Formats: sequence, structure tokens, C-alpha cells
Amino acid sequence: MSGAMEITGDGVNMSDPEKTQNPRVTCERIGDQVTHEMLEVLAPNGEREYILDKINNMTEEEALAIVQESVKFHADDWNFPSDMRERMKRLLEGPKAYGDFYDRDLRIDATMMRYSSPYPGVRSVADPVDDADVPIETIRAYFLGIGWAVIGTFMSTFFNSRFPSISLNGSVIQILLFPCAKFLEAVLPDWGVTVMGVRHSLNPGRWSFKEQMFATITYNIAIYTTNSYSMILVQRSPVFYGQTFVTFGYQLMLTLFVQLMGMGFAGYLRRFSVYPVKALWPTILPTIAMNRALTRPEPKENIYGWTVSRYRFFYICTICMFFYYWLPGYLFTALSTFNWMTWIAPENVTLAILTGSSLGLGLFNPITTFDWNVATSSYAALAQPFFSTCTMYFGGLLGGLIILGIYYSGMYNTAYLPINSSSAFANDGTVFQVQKVVVNNKLDQTLYQEYSPPFYSAGYILTVGANFAFYPVYFLYIMANQWTTVSTAYVDFYKGLRYGKGNYEGAMDVHSRLMSRYKEVPDWWFLLILLGSIIVSMVFLNIYPLDTPVWLVFLMIGINLVFAVPLSFLSATTGTNLGLGALIQVITGYMLPNNPNAFLFSQTLGSWALAGYGDNYVQDQKMAHYCKIAPRAVFRSQIGTIIITCFVAVGTQDFIFNNVKGLCTPKQPSRFTCANDGAPLYASSLMWGLLGSNRMFGSLYPLFKWCFLIGVVIALVFLVGQGLGPKYLPGVREHLRSRLRPRTFAILDRTLFPFVASLLWLNPILIIQGVQHWAPSNMSYKTPGMILSFIFMYWLPRHRLAWWEKYNYVLSAALTAGVAISALIMFFAIGYNPISLKWWGNTVSSAGVDGSSVGIWPMPARGYFGPEKGSFP
Repeated sequence: MSGAMEITGDGVNMSDPEKTQNPRVTCERIGDQVTHEMLEVLAPNGEREYILDKINNMTEEEALAIVQESVKFHADDWNFPSDMRERMKRLLEGPKAYGDFYDRDLRIDATMMRYSSPYPGVRSVADPVDDADVPIETIRAYFLGIGWAVIGTFMSTFFNSRFPSISLNGSVIQILLFPCAKFLEAVLPDWGVTVMGVRHSLNPGRWSFKEQMFATITYNIAIYTTNSYSMILVQRSPVFYGQTFVTFGYQLMLTLFVQLMGMGFAGYLRRFSVYPVKALWPTILPTIAMNRALTRPEPKENIYGWTVSRYRFFYICTICMFFYYWLPGYLFTALSTFNWMTWIAPENVTLAILTGSSLGLGLFNPITTFDWNVATSSYAALAQPFFSTCTMYFGGLLGGLIILGIYYSGMYNTAYLPINSSSAFANDGTVFQVQKVVVNNKLDQTLYQEYSPPFYSAGYILTVGANFAFYPVYFLYIMANQWTTVSTAYVDFYKGLRYGKGNYEGAMDVHSRLMSRYKEVPDWWFLLILLGSIIVSMVFLNIYPLDTPVWLVFLMIGINLVFAVPLSFLSATTGTNLGLGALIQVITGYMLPNNPNAFLFSQTLGSWALAGYGDNYVQDQKMAHYCKIAPRAVFRSQIGTIIITCFVAVGTQDFIFNNVKGLCTPKQPSRFTCANDGAPLYASSLMWGLLGSNRMFGSLYPLFKWCFLIGVVIALVFLVGQGLGPKYLPGVREHLRSRLRPRTFAILDRTLFPFVASLLWLNPILIIQGVQHWAPSNMSYKTPGMILSFIFMYWLPRHRLAWWEKYNYVLSAALTAGVAISALIMFFAIGYNPISLKWWGNTVSSAGVDGSSVGIWPMPARGYFGPEKGSFP
């Protein structure tokens, strides 16, 4: 901060001698040194008097203690601002070593740590003060939250089998909630009853921010109700297994215990992913920002010439995107798949492989789309931290090079196939048809030997291999780097059960201290729900002919107890969203081969109910944490909405099965082809559940089994290197300087040393994530997100932080909402009964080989590649 140091990188120099004088002043005058521009950064939501009061009334001893504790606590925090960390270390060296404005800077940093937030994104949406008297669980909030949850569940379930699917996500629902709430506010009378000293009125007054957030959280449960539908669809549909025992009762029982098991598991995960201050959940910040824009009046202020309020800014951007999206969405679809480089030579296979957006890898194309939905499909570009996006992007580039190596070497016969596809192929290059090798839902060895084993593209091989390498990397790396945070959470979880220790005891951050005034949800409530759902699942397995052992339930719980904690913490700190599907499918394929029902059950329970649903519920609880909504209120709303929406989801499923003709067939008129839910799960169940892991890892793709060991090696290399590097690297560098010729050392100083130094801060988990996100994705979906992330998550926070804090998350939510509303109306207007618009702008993207499936090797004369028929593994 002294000298050229800026407060947080927005261009406000805290030591500007023209703005502040007399750096060593009394405590009472510290606040006089804090300029208006600095306050816009420190207090973006109007809490300036509160912040100044904390700065003015903090002693030097108190500030030093806070800064010292914070430097130690956030030493392993990936999201902690690096400039703030270095500044705080210099502050601990004392006023002489630090320089001017030591008193002011020390108190500002201490105030941010103790009474606000060091993270600019959290500061921009979460108030450091709370009014506990604001009504939350109002009748109208429940009515709107549950009412829209019912509608959202119907929409999500009904269109889940359509490709592309349509749903009312949280961004859209907030827009719909708010005008409904204002209508109820205007028309409902102030009638109410008093229960236990608390009056519950139909209209308690102005619709508040907390009511809006409570209704939004209540609605969010609807988004998670449909995941068990994929298992039901694959089992019940005659296109797949056609199992007649899948009745309404079966569906309801499965959906209920899967949902409730996820809710029960959330009680376990919240210790690790809600209460720790490091658990940011950056992807939820746009939701909070949008609700703030809708419900809270703002003081007029001029930020770099911008005076528009968040509310008006949101609606302007939403309306603009609503109209704009008709261009890439329908009128000029080449703007969405902007593979313009392939237009130069449409039949050039090499050009399509390198630069194409469909067949190819999307390399070397700096402008791949003008579609916001495509641009943000790989990264949450305006919410995810830039270091996370950047690392994953370069991991993606590394993955592209590996794919090229696999493909052009012809490894595993990949050169006969498209380079980057998620489909399984037969040995004649056509899509693998599992019906040709299955009799009565069992693998027929004779038919299998006459047909073909499954073959995968180079992109899919990399994706699967990276998935397997990911698990040891993330588990070892997070447990080693974040052991203090994770182990403390484990201890607190035990003490909470054994001694009733509160979730917020000893909390450093202001949000946890403010939440401590509300009654907590005891851990045993969640455990009771988890225990009840386990009992129901055991009954379920015994009364229905799934041929699945009960011990599989406990195996899935055990896997999640070990892996879900670091996975949830990773999601909370990086904004990524991952599951345990790949790991569970391998384990089930080994332990219960030739059993598709066991595979489907393990996937539904292990990767969706626990790590998936539990993580989503925890995310909603973190939103409540930031917005100071009582935990028991969130618990009641989630439990109630789960039960209601489960009935809605199952009823909708029955309606689809009975009324949608041609469901899950390729030419279904309304595009209910199940391409995004039933078909992939069915294929996976046959590959891993029917063929089994032994066959896949044995002779077909032996490389896969080594990927787990590769992951262990990668984790150990980074852990050892990052642990010992800072200690020994400077000495090694100086030793080489004295031993090598100056010219040789200069070359190493420009090349090798910077590369080695970069390894000291790279996160291998994010690198592997970037490598694994291929097939069918490619760099065409990643490059625009990287560009947006650089602008909105790197440049703007460093040069226009006040603007970024006020508008960034609102912009993200507004553009996403505009796309969702436009796509919904577009479907009912021109998609339900398709109205085609054929012209050059809608056909050029798929006119060349980039829109087809081709390989670079010609098919052998015998008509198929790979092993001889009759000798398949």
C-alpha cells in the first residue's frame, strides 16, 4: 500500500500524497485518510459509516493480532488476493520497514478481515451487517417459492428428455418471482395470526431482499429433483430395458430416498463447505447480486461515469440479450458455431480437425462464437476466479496436444474414427448399437463376437483417462494443502455430535458471527434423515427385482464419505462442479459385472444423491449464510419442497411415458430423443455394467488402469516441488549462475527457471480438469470463456474494481436470464412445431467436413478394423 501499492488493484493509490497527509496520526483521525474512491472499494453496498467506525476504533495492537492471525490462516488460500497477502506480510515487519500510511493500511486490512471480507466478490454482494427483524419465512415467500418450484419441476422433468433441454433455472425464476411478489405486496391484506409470540401476516409490508432469497433457495430444490429420472427412463422405456416393475410406486420411492439422502449428506458436508471462510462458492455470487439489484434501492453514485442503478442495469442487459439471442439461436446460427476458418476450405479434413467446432479441436480460432450460452458453457466466466479459468484453459490446450498425438499415431485404432466424439463406435466406423449384442438385458457372447467391441475416439480416450487420473490428484493434493481446514472441520463435526459444539464458535469472519444469532440445525437432524433414507433404500432393494445387494448402499456412502469432502471443498473454492461418476462406474463394473441395474443404482445413489445433491444443497445453504437467512428456515423450506416436488416429478414422468409418442427415438417430432439423459446412461450401463471393467481395462483399453497411478505421481510431484521449491530453488539458481557461462545461464534464466517457478503456484487439480473436459467439448467452447474471464475477472478487478463490484455479477445474471427467457419463448414459438429457416447463415457451419464424422485412415479391405471377429476380448 505504501509507495506504489494499491489497495486492491482498482487504481486507487492508498499513499497518494495529494489525497492524504500526515501518515502517522492518532487513531481518531485514521478514517480521515480513507478517500471516497477507497470507500467505494471497501464498502460497495453503502456500509461506509460502519467501515469507517471500525477503522477509527481499532487499536494498533488489535489490528496487528488480526493481521498476524489472518496471514497464517490464509497461507494456503487460493482465492486470497495476492497483493493483500504481500501487503499484510510487510505490515507485520513494522512501521519503519513498511513506510508511510502504516497506521491506516494496518487498520484497513484488519477491518476487512474481521468486519467485512478480504474477497472483493463476497464484499460486493454480502452485507457485513444484518437486521434480524426482517421477515423471512413469510406466507407469501413460501407460496411463491413452492409454487414456482412446482412449475419448475414440471418444466425440468418434462423437457429433460428433449435435446437440447429446457428448464427454468435460478436466473430466470428470480425475474419471475419479483413481479409476482410485488403484485402480492400490492393486493394482499395485512391479515395474520400470532403463533408463539410471532405474528404471521399475509402482507408484512415491502417485499424484502431476504424474502426474495428465501423464495429463490426454496425454488432451487426443483432443479435437483429430476436427476433420478435418468435411471427411471432407462429402466422403464421400451427403447432401452423396458422393465415392467418400474411403476409409479417404484419411481416415487426411488426419487424420495435419493433426494432425502442428498439432503442428509448435506449436513455432513456443510462443516467443510459452508462455515469455512475459504469456501467462497463463487458461482452463487451472481444470484445474490441479481436479487440485490431487484430488491434494494441504491444511493446515486458516479463510478467511472456510470450512474445507472443495478436494478436498471439488470433489466437493460436482460432485454438486450433477449432480443439479441434470436440471432445466434435461430436467425443466424453460424454466429453460434462460428467455425469461420473451415469456411476457407470446407472439405479440408486437416483444417477441420485443427480448427473445427464440431468434428475438430477448435484450436487456432480466436473468435469461436457470438453466443453467450456457448461462450459460458465451459467456464462461469464472470464468476469463476481467473486463476481457475486460466489454469484449466491451458490444461485444455495440453489436452488438445495429447489428443493429436493419440490420433495421428493411430493408437487404439482412433485414426479410423472422428478425433473428438463421446459416442462409442463399432469396428466399421458406425455408431455402436448395443441392441446387437444384448438378449434379455444380458450380454450374448456369440452375438458380441459376431458384431464388435466398442471403440472410442482419441478425445474420449483422453477424457476417460484424465477422469481416472483426476481422483488421486484432487484427493491427495487437497488433503495435503488444505489439511488444516479439512481436519478442523472433521474435529468440529465430531465435537458437534459428541458435545454439541456450535457451528460458528471461534469464527473469524463477520458473516459467521452474524449467523450465530440464529438457531442452528443440529447435526443429528441431518443424520436422522440420512438414516431414514438408508432404511428406505434397503427396503427398496428388497421389494423390487433389481438383483442389487444391500451392501452397495453402504459402499456408495463410504466412497462419498472419503471423496465428497475434498470434492465439495474444490467446488467451493474454484467454482467447478464435478462428480464421482467415473470412479463409481469403474468400482461397480469390477464388483458387479454383467449387472446393469446395479450399475444404474450405484450411479444414481453414489454420484448424484450424495456428492451431487449434497453439494447442491450445501451451495444453497452458503447462499443463506451470505444473506443472513436462518438455517432452520432453509432446512424447513428444503425438506418441504423436496417432498412436494418429488410427487410432481413422478407425476410428470408418468405423463411423459403415457403421452409422448416415440419417446427416446431418433426421429421423435418434438425432439424428445433422450440424447442428453437416457441414451448416454444406457450406453454407460452396457459398457461398464454389462461388459464390465475387467474387459474395458484388460484388453480393450489397458492404458486406463495406469491413469490412477499417473494421478498419484502427478500429485506427489507437485506436492514435493511446491513444498521444497521455495526453499531450494533460489540456491540452485545461484549455484548454476556461478558454474555456467553467462550466456548459457541467461538462456536458462529466460526459459527453464520461469517454467519451474510457475509450477510453484500451479494447481494440478485444475490442470487435470482442463485436460479432461473434451469429447464432445473442445477449445471452441473454452476460448471465449477464457477471454471473458481475463476481462471481467482479471483486468476489471485490477483497474476498475468499484465498477466490477457493482455491476459484474449483475451483468452475468442478466445475460444468462436473457438467454433463458429467449430460448424458452423461442421453443414454444418455433420449436414445439418446428419451423425451419434455411439459408447460408444457418447451413454454412455444417456444410463442410466439420459437420460430419470422418477419420483420416481408410477402412481396411475386409470392411472393419481391430481384432478378427470371433477373437474379441
